[in-house]
Amino acid sequence: AYAAARIPAGEDYAEDAPELIGSMLAAGLDRDALQWANVVSEGSEGWALLALAQAERANPVDEGAVDAFISDDESAGQSKSGFLVAGLAGLGRLESDAVGGFDEDLGLRFGRQTKWSEAISQAGEAQNSVLVAMLAGLGMQGSGWDKMTPRHLFYIVRALNQSGLSAEARMIAAEAVSRG
Repeated sequence: AYAAARIPAGEDYAEDAPELIGSMLAAGLDRDALQWANVVSEGSEGWALLALAQAERANPVDEGAVDAFISDDESAGQSKSGFLVAGLAGLGRLESDAVGGFDEDLGLRFGRQTKWSEAISQAGEAQNSVLVAMLAGLGMQGSGWDKMTPRHLFYIVRALNQSGLSAEARMIAAEAVSRG
């Protein structure tokens, strides 16, 4: 991650940007990763990681850029797309109509409730960061990212963000897209 942060953001390394950005974000080097914002193309994987990593965002993410990402997504079952939409929705960075459309198109089922999703949602609303962190860990149990679902990621990111753990929410969302 620290070696990736030393590589200057520029067109010479644009092809490697998603891996470099993903590496930096995995170590929490979001400021270094954001230097690539003018290098990556809108709708690319590098763009997606940065759209999740930004600490502050004045406007919702452009629905067309998300559509472009989805169109180019070659991951198994379009898992990267599901994770991107889940992360952006959990961070409140997509218009609600767009969330509904992507939810339906990708079959994400964000509205499906379980005892776990109800518990983490309530903990997030109560801003109980300790309980949210514990329930997030519980929701991420499995042998790898292939066991994680976009629906679980949505609830985890939303609750972390609500409970004041925005940096953690953003980095988990970016990690999911990177590994998806």
